[in-house]
Amino acid sequence: MPMRRYKSAAETSYQVVIHFVVAMIVLSALLPLVYVIGMSLTSQNELIDRNFFVIIPQEPTLEAYRRLLTSEILWRSIGVSAFRAVVGPLLTLVLTVIGAFVLSRKDLPGRNVLLLFVVATILFRGGLIPSYLVMHDLQLLNTVWSLILPTAVDAFGLLVIKMFIENIPRELTEAAYLDGVSEIQLLIRIIIPLAAPAIAAIGMFNIVMHWVSWFDALVYIQDPNLYPLQLVLRNMLNTEVVNDQMTQSLATNQRVSPESLKMATVVVAIIPILMVYPFLQKHFIRGVYMGAVK
Repeated sequence: MPMRRYKSAAETSYQVVIHFVVAMIVLSALLPLVYVIGMSLTSQNELIDRNFFVIIPQEPTLEAYRRLLTSEILWRSIGVSAFRAVVGPLLTLVLTVIGAFVLSRKDLPGRNVLLLFVVATILFRGGLIPSYLVMHDLQLLNTVWSLILPTAVDAFGLLVIKMFIENIPRELTEAAYLDGVSEIQLLIRIIIPLAAPAIAAIGMFNIVMHWVSWFDALVYIQDPNLYPLQLVLRNMLNTEVVNDQMTQSLATNQRVSPESLKMATVVVAIIPILMVYPFLQKHFIRGVYMGAVK
């Protein structure tokens, strides 16, 4: 019969405090989400009656979502954001992994100088005006590629994956060379499968970055048809934008208020990330942990 372990008063108090702190953190994270969802399900009359502060609506309605999902502006912006969140991270991972693989070679001529250039891009930025002039000279203004190409290489991710590759046992790569594999075969068949957790973590960071970014679109994009979802949402939430095109075109029915439409747009913008994260969670946590250790 196993011996029962009794907790001391100090340990019990410690556990109570820890559970209370964690519960407060979880509650502080959930309350804004519950508020946004509640506001998006509230009719205009109820918002007026309850002074525009609703957490749990008394008579929930999906009218804001119905009107929102029939908007051509919304679907067009979702398409731009989806294209950016798919093509951008894929391009970043391809170039970052290749760069990390090349810089992991200790016999590479000029390796230290190239690493210095990579680190310099993390410590120093060119600035908004020089970046705009570069986009202008490359004729990328008012194109989706102006949102993708500036972040085509993740310098921090390159260093993480490079250190990961350097810690792979040399005997493994030497055995592969003895079997007659080329550099490309070594990268595809051995390096990438072993570095999959780190690559998944870097990929997740870039997916989230591309999905939530809006400032670069505000600077480089003038055509409203090329606005990503987050820039449309920003324009809706900006109180200075009184005659916003989307809010005005959707809020034609008195049953739906602009506040409900804004909150519904926030919920729609969150859903894709919530759908992607569970599939990458295992690799994401493992990659972050291994990257931190290395």
